[in-house]
Amino acid sequence: MPPAPGPPAPGPSAPDRRRTQSTPAPAGALGVLVGGAALLVTLAALVAWLSPASLGERPATCLTTSGARCFCEAVGTGLLRQPANSLSSLGFCVAAVTTAARGRRLGRHTPERVLAPVVALTLVALGAGSLAYHAQLTFAGQVLDVQGMYLLGTLLVVGALWRRGALDASRAAAWAAALLLTLLLAQAILPDARRWLFALVLLPGIVLEWRLAPRSRPLAIAVLALGIAYAAWLADDRGLWCEPGSWLQGHALWHLLTALAGGLLVAHYGRTVSGHQNAPGANAGGETELSRVVGQT
Repeated sequence: MPPAPGPPAPGPSAPDRRRTQSTPAPAGALGVLVGGAALLVTLAALVAWLSPASLGERPATCLTTSGARCFCEAVGTGLLRQPANSLSSLGFCVAAVTTAARGRRLGRHTPERVLAPVVALTLVALGAGSLAYHAQLTFAGQVLDVQGMYLLGTLLVVGALWRRGALDASRAAAWAAALLLTLLLAQAILPDARRWLFALVLLPGIVLEWRLAPRSRPLAIAVLALGIAYAAWLADDRGLWCEPGSWLQGHALWHLLTALAGGLLVAHYGRTVSGHQNAPGANAGGETELSRVVGQT
């Protein structure tokens, strides 16, 4: 009499299946979408800086709106109309280099490894857009400046949801596309609200990383840097710290500190573990409450 068949070999757990499905080897759909957009913004920003006539020489709204000011720094001529605010934008490019280097040390075939070079490209786009804006003070540069902000905020929000398993790569890309289009439409309708729109995606992204991933020192330092950066931005914008001819500009400090915070994002990735079994609120199967709610939408 043949022996009774044993129980079937256990298959991969639900978190492992979702992890495999949501992390394609070469790159995620989210990386292709946001990384490609970052490259386009970077190229357009370089054109807006070096050949402003190519994208139209309409001046930035801070030059044409009554009572507005282009931050504290004096406006000059040439390729760097605001030298301190322009050159401090290169801090984002330095942060991008360190981000790319850190990303190479992350585990292969993980969401963090896929996201790291995309974060680096987004930081380059942010730096290029900021440089184009402050160097020429054109409307095209102004638009490109905020696009880099929107890309980083979108990546922060959707990347956190993907890393923790609430979205797979395809849905993360769809959410990112929808969020970016919404921000573009909102900016077109309410151009003066462009900075508040950035805050609306940045703050939820920080909260998601704080709640969905284990707390880490890089994330805490990044939040502290952002807080000091905002205080410097506010002091510059309100004229509380203002020496127009000085190289020490509050807005330049905003650039450097936000670049530091952006560069610490991938350092934070290295201190966290993607996968649902480590997420706060995960059940025995590794599924979080957030992933169940998102999965029902």
